[in-house]
Parts: sequence; structure tokens; C-alpha cells
Amino acid sequence: MNMLLLLACVRTDDGSSDDTAADTASTGDTSAPDPRFDPLRAAVLADIEANYASGASVAVLDHGQVIYAEGFGSADPEADVPVTPTTLFQIGSNTKMYTAAAMLRLVDAGTVALDDTVADYVPEMVLKDGVAGPSDPGAITLQHLLTHQGGFTDAVDWAGSSEDAELYTYWSQTYGRSYGLQSTPGAFWNYSNPNFGVAGLIEERVDARGRAWPDIVAEDILAPLGMDRTFTRKADVEEDGDYALSYGYKSTLNGLVGPTRVPMEKVTDPASVRPAGMIWSTPSQLMMYADFLMHGNTDVLSDASRAALTGEQVNTLYAEDQQWYGYGIFIDRSFSMPDGIHERPLWEHGGNTLSMTCSWYVLPEQDWGIAILSNGYGDNFGASVAAGLETLADVGPAVAVEPADIDTARLADFEGSYQAQSNVGAVVITRDGDGLRATFPDLDAVGYPYDPVLQPYSTTIWLVTFDGVQYDLTFVGEEGQPATWIRNRAFAAVRVPPTE
Repeated sequence: MNMLLLLACVRTDDGSSDDTAADTASTGDTSAPDPRFDPLRAAVLADIEANYASGASVAVLDHGQVIYAEGFGSADPEADVPVTPTTLFQIGSNTKMYTAAAMLRLVDAGTVALDDTVADYVPEMVLKDGVAGPSDPGAITLQHLLTHQGGFTDAVDWAGSSEDAELYTYWSQTYGRSYGLQSTPGAFWNYSNPNFGVAGLIEERVDARGRAWPDIVAEDILAPLGMDRTFTRKADVEEDGDYALSYGYKSTLNGLVGPTRVPMEKVTDPASVRPAGMIWSTPSQLMMYADFLMHGNTDVLSDASRAALTGEQVNTLYAEDQQWYGYGIFIDRSFSMPDGIHERPLWEHGGNTLSMTCSWYVLPEQDWGIAILSNGYGDNFGASVAAGLETLADVGPAVAVEPADIDTARLADFEGSYQAQSNVGAVVITRDGDGLRATFPDLDAVGYPYDPVLQPYSTTIWLVTFDGVQYDLTFVGEEGQPATWIRNRAFAAVRVPPTE
């Protein structure tokens, strides 16, 4: 189940639509707002007050039509610039959906195969060795990249150059001088932006016309879908002029500074990050892409490849096998809301940049979706999404949420010593009655504060508190056997065999 909703954690037959009309009015009568949308409006205004955002934009899709699109608040945190449905925002990691589609176009064309490796296309890539052994690009397949199984240490070069050539330079050379693989490719799902940065580089390297990644996506994905208010470069957004400024962090020579108002000249556009999270768009345009995913357009992708985008490619190991990952999209078999679990399939993804936030949810069986873009760092618009689902969608009956049962017999599987490639270093797990404790000798050596008592979330997922902030630790391995890995997005620790 998706825990984001509860923790408040445009269709035409050819797949295109008139986004201008959809963005201009939700009901066709701007003088008399439709009261159906009042709960959603109220929730969005409340979420703006509760977050960094000064403004937000929303669109709702229902059976192929954007039935509602509205802007709220100000597009500038320090001025009165009304957000409209056409205002552009960064969509962050929702960009990954487009990068995945571009790769599957190459599969459709027979240019690449998903079991090809990174080394087949970027043989000069260098990577530091990791704790699990040599970091070999030849062990990382395109399937691994599109499903966050490449094993890469998650790193984002926010201060990087916006020159198109930097996509190649950073991923073939620069990244690998500092980082390697923190886990064995294919060992498990672990969200990491470099997977999609490298995927974008491969798309660029095999392009028959020698195009840069932004042009590949704009011409091969966005244009056929009629998505003329979605941009792959910041320079094009600036030329358009209808964009939001934001409140969050800006990159400087001394590192990230904030939270503060971020003027457009301080909004970064690193070419190395574009395939993972730098597209600009509107909520109505995001709903057009949702419509394409549900109904197709063979000028963009074959129906088989489109179905693969939203297929259950890999278990994320969260939510008791209810959450999977497709290609650039989370696939939930059910989802939670304040009234309980709803047993409806849900596609979703969130996006964050240094100062903007995207929320995107689709109920494919109900042909319904909602997108919210806001101009604050790390905003949580979960209450707004829930309000939209509760009042505008068919979410079906709720099933009571049952407390997770902890199988204490498995705790012995998790005991032992582990070593991480980055951040925490050594990890020692011991059993404490019906619970677990974790000690971090390398953190102890530098006096970094943490709570050694782990809090259970499920049998395999436990929460650790570092310096007052909780992080999840997932124990990965076969039941009845010693766990092989401890997984967190920021690090992966491999079991260290006991010394004799």
C-alpha cells in the first residue's frame, strides 16, 4: 500500500489534447466555480500554508478529460504573481517516466535490448570499487537502470554545468572518481538518481541523429503527445516567461544555501541530472502523459512497451509486497487513506528539486488522475491528494488497517556485522529480546548521535534515528537465512563474514 496519502508519507483518441483549453477553465464557466472541487480547493490552500510553497497548481483527469485545472497563491514567494494553470514548475523525479519511455522507444526500434549492459554503450565509464567488490559497468543492465537496481550510490551534481556535453563527461568520468556501487547490481531495488542519468546518456549515445538528451525527449515523446508546455531545458523556460520562482535551496560555491527565495538565475539546470529530474511542466500536461500511459499512442511507444512502463518490474520491498516499481513509476496494488486501505491499483510518483515539488497519482482502472505542482522544497500535498481522491474519484470501500505482525523468529536472520560503502560505515546488529539494536562503530568514533534501539515497522523494516531523524533499514535476504544486506536509500551495508 502507498503510505504517502495517509500521512497527510487528457485523453483524446490519438493520445493528445488541447492543453490550452484545459488549462484555461475547469468547467467552462469561470464565473461560477463548480462546488464539486471545493474540498480540493480548501485542502490545497491549507497545504500551501503548511509548507514552504507560496503557490501551487492542480489538475484532475477523468476519463480522458482534464475536468479541473486551477492555480493558487503566488508564483513568487516575495511578490504577488498569481499562479495560473499554465505556470511552469519543475517536476523533479517525475522526469524519470519520460526517460524510461525514451529507452523503450529504442527497444521497440531494436537499437538496444534491456539485457544489454552499461559497458556495451559506455565502455570508458570508470567507477570506484565498492564494499561488495569491483564496480563493473558490465554488470549493470539497462533493465537495472530503469528499475533502480544498478547499485549506484545516490549522488546529484546540483552545481554541475548546463552544457549538454556534461551529461557524458559527468557519468563517464567525473562521478566514478568519487563514487562506486554501494550494492551488487540486481541485488534489490534501491532508489538512486544515477540510474536514470546513465540511462539518459545511453539514449544520447545511440541516437542515430546525434541529438542531445533534451532534444530526444522533446521531439520523440513530448511533441507526438502534444505536450507543448513541457520543457527539457531551463533556457527554454526562461524564454517562455510563464514560470514559478520558488522557496528552497540554491547552489553556491560554498554549497547549498537555504531555505530562502530562489531567483531564476540561481535555479540549477545540470545536464547530468536532466534525465533524472529537471523537466518543467504543468499539472494538465502531466495528466496528458497519464492519459497516454492508460490509452496509448503508437507514434510514441508500442502498446507492449507502454504496458511495460506500468508493469510490476521489481518489488520495492515496502508495504508487504503491495508496492512495486515499473519503469520510472511506482505501481501500488493498493493504497492507504485516512479511512483505511483501498484495494485499487494506483500509479504514482513524487518529484523534488532543490525548491519545487511534484505529486502525481493515477487510478488506471477508474481512468482518473491528479497532479499537483508547488514552488516549495519538500512540500507535502498528501492532504490535497487525499481530498481529491475522496471527493472526485471512485476509490472503492476501505479495509481497516491492521497492525503489522513482527515475526520475531526471523530476528536471528538479521544479527551480525555489515559494512556500508558510504555514510555510516560499519553496522553491528544484535537482538534485544523481541527487538533489535544497531551500533555504528565509525559513527561512535566521531561522536555522531544516534539511537541504538531500532523501532519495528514490519518484520524486515526497522527504523533507526540519526541525530533526531528517522530512517528506514530494510533487511534483504531469504527467509531462514542470514540477511545479506541492510538497505537504505543513502547507503547499503553488506554482511561481513565472521572471522575465525
